[in-house]
Amino acid sequence: MKVKLLLLLSVFFLSTIQWHYSLEDAKQLTRKEHKHILLNFSGSDWCGPCIRMRTEMFESNVFQKMADTELVLHG
Repeated sequence: MKVKLLLLLSVFFLSTIQWHYSLEDAKQLTRKEHKHILLNFSGSDWCGPCIRMRTEMFESNVFQKMADTELVLHG
């Protein structure tokens, strides 16, 4: 159990993508860097589909590489 928790925390803290929580800041950044905004409307931290989307999509290497170059993330 402790190993799983440690792995989960390490993935969370070592994630290279940055989420912005101010829409105005995200808009300014998109204008500056010529990127698109990805809006993430998540229900809560216990929402099953939200957890699945985070673990299967947002934490994938492919998504993180694409997000670094093409997206400003707002959530």
